Amino acid sequence: MNTHESNKASDTTLKREYKGGVFDLVPRLGYREYWHPGIIDKDVGRKPVSLKILGEDIVFFRNSTGEVSALSDYCPHRGARLSGGWRRTPGGGPAAGKLNNEFKGFITCPYHGFTFDETGQCVAALTDGPNSRLQPVLKAPHYPTKTLRGIVWIWMGTTDPVPLEEDLPPGFADEAYWVKAYVRRWDLNWTLTVENSQDSHEAKIHRASIRRFWSGALFRKGRGSTWGGCRIVEEGSNYIYMIPLEGMMGRKEQNYYPVLGKTWPQHTWWKRWTGLPWRKRPDFAKAGMHPGQATKKMRLHPDRKGGVYRLPAMASPFIPGEQEHLRWAVAIDENSCRMWTFTISHERYHKGIFGWSTKLGKLWWSSFYNFWYLYIFGQGINELEDMPVQGVGSLDPDKPQTLGPTDAANAFWRRRMPLKSRDYERVWSKSATDANSLEKAEDIQLESLEEHTISAG
Repeated sequence: MNTHESNKASDTTLKREYKGGVFDLVPRLGYREYWHPGIIDKDVGRKPVSLKILGEDIVFFRNSTGEVSALSDYCPHRGARLSGGWRRTPGGGPAAGKLNNEFKGFITCPYHGFTFDETGQCVAALTDGPNSRLQPVLKAPHYPTKTLRGIVWIWMGTTDPVPLEEDLPPGFADEAYWVKAYVRRWDLNWTLTVENSQDSHEAKIHRASIRRFWSGALFRKGRGSTWGGCRIVEEGSNYIYMIPLEGMMGRKEQNYYPVLGKTWPQHTWWKRWTGLPWRKRPDFAKAGMHPGQATKKMRLHPDRKGGVYRLPAMASPFIPGEQEHLRWAVAIDENSCRMWTFTISHERYHKGIFGWSTKLGKLWWSSFYNFWYLYIFGQGINELEDMPVQGVGSLDPDKPQTLGPTDAANAFWRRRMPLKSRDYERVWSKSATDANSLEKAEDIQLESLEEHTISAG
């Protein structure tokens, strides 16, 4: 099967059971032949900033044009940190940002004074003198950067970078789309929180919380005690679209388990408030449409057919309405990642509130985002509900795993998406042995929903 050509997938789900690990094909430190969000531009001032990205220590600093550049944080002379190092013991070594920013537009090693430009070339060896013979041959590894939306994007690959726009989420390069970025460190492997966007955890850890009370989701009909799973409705060269499948397990709000002798959930008092407008079941086919406009597509991305997994590390669980909730996980090391949460909307949804005043529309959108949306989604659902059960010490991704029908999207992410990746095309496939082992491992068994249908319980 050619996984690199865009094609429409059948409505399929995972057949029976599938035994496969998280990292059978997915790289533990992430895909490298892509642009990744690196650092918020305004966080890099006069002093250099050190971050670990995809297992590499990177130093960001302002170059001679004022843009942010990125080099390996280790001086090629004697391996000292260009960022100035960390105080691991009291009084041990220079503090970060000391002795290395004497020359605007350059970065100087605080150990021997070797000074580098934005390409990593050593331009001066302060303690060797102006006629240093070592200076011309010293070069620190350089990582291409571009700044867009107030974010410094970094290319971590070993091959030539593609245009930045190729790796951005839809709409990012269009100023008519409004983007909010929220970033936090999560102590878990990067892939764990990407691959869970469409699986049965939704019915358990997201079932009830105080945030769902305030948002009204707690009372909404259709959030059953079991989860319907999902089907893959479209595959492209770097993405898959997924949509909830209600029929697989049913959407009863309460089920009886004979061995336990109890129903679960044991209490559903909030489901009995049938008169509330929040009880209306969402219509996925018309998601995002305004009242009275059922025949007109008003969604943010009208051509998208479901939630999405997109390479290198993006996941969005919903069909977007007026805004999209998109997560992008960037590995720090094997046990931690930097979780970027992007909330994307379009000016057309907000101008109408205050006539044609874009400034007032943005003010309203910022207020809604900071005082409600971020509290409910980024901080609530993701950080307080998802992260604790996926973190180091709570989940071991190296233990044997068995996936079932409701884990179809996870299996796709682990086995089919790696062979769509630019890493496979540019690096892995260059080795015949590696390529054959990867292709042989892609053993997902699928079945058509037309042939195998289970009615809702």
